[in-house]
Amino acid sequence: MKKLKTIIRELTDLQGNVGYEDAVIHSMADHLEKFGKVTIDHLGNLICHLTPENVGKKKVMLFGHTDEVGMMVKAISDDGFVYCEKLGSLNPTCLAGQRVQLDGEFGKVNGIIGVKSHHLLTETDRKGQKTVQEQYIDIGAVSKEDVLEAGVQVGTPVSFKPEFMELQNNCIANKSMDDRAAVGILIYLAECLDVKACKADIYLVFSVQEEFNTRGIMPAVRTIDPDIVLGIDVTPATDTPDLKGMSEIALGKGPAITYMNHHSRGTLAGIVPNKRFLSHLEEIAKDAGISLNREVACGILTETAYIAIENSRVVVANLSLPTRYTHSPVEVINLEDALGIVTILERFLMGVDEKTRFGKDVDFERRVKS
Repeated sequence: MKKLKTIIRELTDLQGNVGYEDAVIHSMADHLEKFGKVTIDHLGNLICHLTPENVGKKKVMLFGHTDEVGMMVKAISDDGFVYCEKLGSLNPTCLAGQRVQLDGEFGKVNGIIGVKSHHLLTETDRKGQKTVQEQYIDIGAVSKEDVLEAGVQVGTPVSFKPEFMELQNNCIANKSMDDRAAVGILIYLAECLDVKACKADIYLVFSVQEEFNTRGIMPAVRTIDPDIVLGIDVTPATDTPDLKGMSEIALGKGPAITYMNHHSRGTLAGIVPNKRFLSHLEEIAKDAGISLNREVACGILTETAYIAIENSRVVVANLSLPTRYTHSPVEVINLEDALGIVTILERFLMGVDEKTRFGKDVDFERRVKS
């Protein structure tokens, strides 16, 4: 558990906004080069081919995304305050008073998202909520020229300042657990897996721009052309007082297995994974003594929605890591849940061979033969 915690801390401390995942990519490459062949495409997707000796066998792809929600500088006022547009979905209620880092031309620039003094609040202030675009960043500048001289300009990416924390009961918190915790899980899996005993052709994919368009992974999918895909991402835990009853997802009760997700916010995309595949994952968890959260999620979308229709034979599923306070600077996970995902993935990969099939065509063929 200590090793996994160390990896996740390293990854979540890095700045990796949508389109600016470079530091994360370089860190992953350093970890993974000793386990397999590492390639990076023009968009930034990193592929680690763990089993080049198994080329020609059934292709299994596991993935997590490297980018995090953040902001981008949109305008600078004459008196030196910085206004931003969101990169990904941000909850504006959690922004005021937060510490941020601007990835300036000459290095990182510290900033604070402004918050109106309590002593000067009006009744309107108490009831209202500013949008992301209405809030501003204070870097201590006194003019627009001051900001520009610091290397900050329109287009500069902004991320939350990392502050890793250890909580009780094996819980940890930081920005970008979504989805660096999954990236850490896959790196740790590469360290644990006995690849020589695997009978499938295994690829780990670390995708980009998920928080922006959910499709950054597609060039990697087309490069690999997989038969089986398992996506690892976070899912909102609803075990806090303000969310009780919305679902049964809770920290410390194991990984979540997704039975349905759907964006439901203007994007007609989602996935109902293959039942045979889900049952197989359930059996693996049961045999390993790992409890599972059961996830039916509206308002959530992952890359598997698009991967599922990429070729005529691919089957997909999601394993999710329950996470409190998603898309905020203080995302919280439970390390036992994360280790549960590692165990399920390891056992799954060890069991895949040329006879492994999950599609609906399997039942049809059996019916015809009978």
